[in-house]
Amino acid sequence: MSVNKGKEIKTKQHGQIQFVWGLICTLSSVDQHQNNLSLFNIIEQINIPVGAFAMYHKENKPVLFPLQHQVILFFRRAIDPILGGEETPIDIKLSLVDSSGNQLFENLMSLKFPNNLKRMRHIISNPGFFITKPGDYVYKIQTRENNQESFGSPNEIPLEVKEIKSQ
Repeated sequence: MSVNKGKEIKTKQHGQIQFVWGLICTLSSVDQHQNNLSLFNIIEQINIPVGAFAMYHKENKPVLFPLQHQVILFFRRAIDPILGGEETPIDIKLSLVDSSGNQLFENLMSLKFPNNLKRMRHIISNPGFFITKPGDYVYKIQTRENNQESFGSPNEIPLEVKEIKSQ
């Protein structure tokens, strides 16, 4: 299990590949020599001017608030790579859900988990956050391997969206 803002995120296994943790940050860097990941400005909360929410009410559609960020996902193989032996194709479904439970966007990606790796990171860059109103949002992550018909139970990365008065 991993911890995010004092809340436990339970890892759920659905096949050979297991989601371990996920975070939101403004920037990340991978040291190619040591294969270490550095995360900068981890985001647990964003403050949005009241005017952005007014735009949602006026247009009645989610507003893209321009705050570039990355969603960092970490997976591990449940079976030792030596025993697994093959590259494992996986599909990832990433969606953002607002405090009312409305899905604001969904992104489907296909990846190949290399046969010689036990762990794998995936970095998704986004130009901003879709918003509708203040409250608790979540990025939902689901995976599906090539031999599975459906996506597994969602894992969540929480994000608090707060309204601030414009100055």
